[in-house]
Amino acid sequence: MAKNRRPMVVAAASLLAFLSLLSAGTAYAATPQKIYRDLADNGQLDGHYTRAEIERAFDLPPSVGTDEHPREPIRVPQANEAAPAPQATGKTDRRVPFSALDAVLLAAVGGPLLLIGAGLRRRLSEPSKAQVVGG
Repeated sequence: MAKNRRPMVVAAASLLAFLSLLSAGTAYAATPQKIYRDLADNGQLDGHYTRAEIERAFDLPPSVGTDEHPREPIRVPQANEAAPAPQATGKTDRRVPFSALDAVLLAAVGGPLLLIGAGLRRRLSEPSKAQVVGG
């Protein structure tokens, strides 16, 4: 029996090692908070960050392309700069953030689950007649 479990244990250990190595690369990436703190201490970035880390931290569109056309350097906003005010449009967007299909799926799946839960609660909370003394 122990010999049959050995391949399963080796496979599980290998999978665990693979997943830990897979997630190790993102642990060393600079977080947006670290970049913000670096910028806030003296108004300039002192650390060495990749372009992708800076784009993620300042919510910039990703730069995709070749080196045929030189790119402008990324302009880092100063700590005392105000964000531009959003432009007001003439029309209002009165749509809900979900579709009717989402509501139908929620009702179709959630409704029966609520009913099952309520039924189980009633069934399990009622004392059986055998347990009631004198009744």
